[in-house]
Amino acid sequence: MAIADEKYVSFTTFKKNGDPVSSAVWIVALPDGDLGFTTSAGSWKVKRLGNNPRITVQASNVRGIIKSGSPVLTGVARVISGDEAKIVEKAVGRKYITMFRVIQLGGWIQQKLGRGVEGDAAIRITLDAN
Repeated sequence: MAIADEKYVSFTTFKKNGDPVSSAVWIVALPDGDLGFTTSAGSWKVKRLGNNPRITVQASNVRGIIKSGSPVLTGVARVISGDEAKIVEKAVGRKYITMFRVIQLGGWIQQKLGRGVEGDAAIRITLDAN
């Protein structure tokens, strides 16, 4: 099974001191072979990518617990915007239909309440060649 076929992956970024920080994210395949996901623009993973684009991904469950025997894949990730981000958002919406809509509704409600004003960010992952 390809990593993009997984429901969740453990996405690991690195602090300035090199310490790894992992979180479970949804993952989608992009038309050019890269991977993508969406997250809050104010999330720590977005901030860490600004300092160090190196990442790892590994198949996991919703809590980020690694699936036994799954390989660690390395690469780089970057925050994207505009039309490029819309491609990722549409791909996530197609793969995670119901949950994606629930999360969008939650974000809309938070905006109306004056919270969560940072919006969403799209992340593009380019894996290293093996």
